[in-house]
Order: sequence, then C-alpha cells, then structure tokens
Amino acid sequence: MAMPVCTGPGILAKFGLIDGYKATTNKAAFEWAACEGPNVNWVKRARWVQDGKFVTSSGVSAGIDAALYIVSELTNIANAEAVAREIEYSWHRNAEEDPFADMYEYTRQ
Repeated sequence: MAMPVCTGPGILAKFGLIDGYKATTNKAAFEWAACEGPNVNWVKRARWVQDGKFVTSSGVSAGIDAALYIVSELTNIANAEAVAREIEYSWHRNAEEDPFADMYEYTRQ
C-alpha cells in the first residue's frame, strides 16, 4: 500500500504512476495536479481516496485521517481510535466530508 500525501499524488501523476486510479490531492494544487495527470480519475471533494494499493490524501492533516483509515483497515477501528486519542487528534472518518473543497474555485462542486 502506498499513501502519497498533499501534493504527492500530483508528482505520481506526472510520471503516470496513478493513471487509471481514483485519487485526490491538496486543494490549493488541485488544478496543477489534474494537468500533470490527465489520465487520473481525480476526486475533487475528498479528504482521502482509496483505490487499489493507493490511498491518496488531500492535505497534510487529511494525511493523518488517511493514515488512521489505513490503521482501521489493517487492524480495526478501536486501534485507529486509540492512535487518534494518543496523538490528541480529532479524526475525520468520512472521506467525502471535505470542508476545504469549497475554499478553492477549481474544487467547488
């Protein structure tokens, strides 16, 4: 499993490494990433997206949400919740709830 964070998916897209996959990236850099990877199925409104071996996240804090999601998938929800408590983080569990998407014209619905 690979988890590119923030603008990382845009870099993978530039080299064709996520062609054909669903992915997301940092909202401020979304238009750039979409140009770098026209063969990627970009998801504009998502904290993170899992498609196959890739879990892409939209920003740095969304990367924490994605990492906790991976922990929950590889182990269980209780372990992910324990990690979130330990690092004093409020986990956004719903990948589709992305309040930052409305901040940028390119990612508004």
